[in-house]
Amino acid sequence: MRVSGRDSVDEDRWVLLDVETTGLDPRHEDLLCVAAMAMHRQQTHWQLVPADSFECIIRPRVVRAREDNVLLHRMGWGVQAKGAEPAPALQALVQWIGASPVWAFHADFDRAFVQQALRRQHLQPPAWMWLDLADILPLAFPECPARSLDEWFSAMKVSCLQRHQASADVWATAQLWLMMAARIESAGPMRLGNWRRKVQQGRWLRRMQGFQ
Repeated sequence: MRVSGRDSVDEDRWVLLDVETTGLDPRHEDLLCVAAMAMHRQQTHWQLVPADSFECIIRPRVVRAREDNVLLHRMGWGVQAKGAEPAPALQALVQWIGASPVWAFHADFDRAFVQQALRRQHLQPPAWMWLDLADILPLAFPECPARSLDEWFSAMKVSCLQRHQASADVWATAQLWLMMAARIESAGPMRLGNWRRKVQQGRWLRRMQGFQ
């Protein structure tokens, strides 16, 4: 587990999070890895702060990941077996995020796995505000036809060192987030409530257009 320091939590510190899992169903599969990085508001713009980050491999209930899953995440059975105990790892994540809003690409997936992992350890999932980058990117860049994360990386010329590796994914996705934030706040900084409405508007537009 690696946790780095952070400043006080307020509306000027937001978190971008990415998870890797043993499968797609949070009811039956396990959380394997969490990587997250904070964005701090610096007066009129946002700044990615690598020193304010979290990364942890979490040992699954049974080290039984399929070979295709191991190849996808480059996280072998030996690495998984040496992962952190789930309860203290998740408690550290909760403490690190604090009251910061949490962003992710297709955030419902990440939220479901984090919340299910917490419940399995008899821990109450915090009432974090989850915001979906997939909802707001098309609103910020309506001229771009991208929909999947890989398509967004390609369209915005963002390189990812190793896809489906949580820390690499979160770093690359953070670059997308910063581009989006610069476009959305081009007329000036917005309050969190304005951001929430933008995300809701983007989700409504995506559903109207038939994109999930």
